[in-house]
Amino acid sequence: MTGAASSLAAPPRTVPLRDPGVAPPGTPHAAETELFLRNARWMNQGQVHPREDAWTRNLLVGAQHPWAMIVSCIDSRVPPELIFDQGLGDLFVARTAGQVLDGAVLGSIIYAALEPTVKLIVVLGHQNCGAVKEAIRKKDNTDPTLPNPYPPRLTYLTEAIKDAIPSVGTPDRQNVSINENVRRIRTQLLGESEIATRVTAGTLDVIGARYELDTWIAHKIAP
Repeated sequence: MTGAASSLAAPPRTVPLRDPGVAPPGTPHAAETELFLRNARWMNQGQVHPREDAWTRNLLVGAQHPWAMIVSCIDSRVPPELIFDQGLGDLFVARTAGQVLDGAVLGSIIYAALEPTVKLIVVLGHQNCGAVKEAIRKKDNTDPTLPNPYPPRLTYLTEAIKDAIPSVGTPDRQNVSINENVRRIRTQLLGESEIATRVTAGTLDVIGARYELDTWIAHKIAP
């Protein structure tokens, strides 16, 4: 054999496929524990960027077996693979502004949920979410800098978020909105039969979580 393929045929295995002695999470609880433990590694600036080596890249050519699905915002400060210190083959990820769902995103999540290796779906919001702030601005409709006419595609986003926004004067309104948006999306996912069936069987869980930009911590949001 010649060329690039032959040069990668037998690379040195310098990085283990997983952390030493740690198998891929086999239960929803183990998957949740894995995510938050690895976020702690990120928070402490001890991330190891696992499973990025040539051996892993080659191994994954034939098949992948991710164990979690992350539904997150497009925000450039919140890349799931980095903040949870995961590598190639670990996570399915769908990212839209404000985690807003549409048919393609829902189909992608259900595709992941039908994979038996996937044990956890995480709806991941974050501090200071621009999509939620824009939805608040559009709902209040008092900002003179609001585009007029308002872009139809942005209207789709803000309309999807607006019911998570409490009334004007609510204390800590932006953070309340961010958390409620996560809860509403989680509830919507639990209403999908393919997801609900696995949750009932105990082979999958769906949780809400939030990432704090100022502390680098990801934490679970109570339902």
